[in-house]
Amino acid sequence: MLIKMNKNPLTLALKKLSVRAYSEKELENFLVKYGFSREQIKEVLAQLLSWGYLNDQRYAANLINHYTNYKQYGYFFLYKKLQEKGIPEQIIISVLTDYDQQEELERARRLAEKYLANKVKQKSAEQLKNMLARHLSRKGFLSANIMTIINENFTY
Repeated sequence: MLIKMNKNPLTLALKKLSVRAYSEKELENFLVKYGFSREQIKEVLAQLLSWGYLNDQRYAANLINHYTNYKQYGYFFLYKKLQEKGIPEQIIISVLTDYDQQEELERARRLAEKYLANKVKQKSAEQLKNMLARHLSRKGFLSANIMTIINENFTY
């Protein structure tokens, strides 16, 4: 990325935020790449926070909503994704406090049905069971929910 010191950090940050929401850490890293000083970045972030353009709590809640309702991911994936976005640990814990494990189980069931419908003709029952468990695990679902789904779909 080219360093453009003639740019105003606030203008750059606002332009970036006009496309989509970002966490404070993501925006800070973006401004660091442009070569702005820590003091300039601190001032810009403070201004954006005061205007309400940056809000890690709201951003985290929106990410959870997106990844649970539209992308079908589980608790562990959400936790890791929020960490990757630079959301502070106390905010992650607070937004995941209300996480509904029963709702996750229902999402995992729907995902398992769809997954098995596409794979059922290709593999043995043992292979399917292992493939499904890995698939749900990659999606970040809780181990207890994965075992429940496996037991529901593969009874011997």
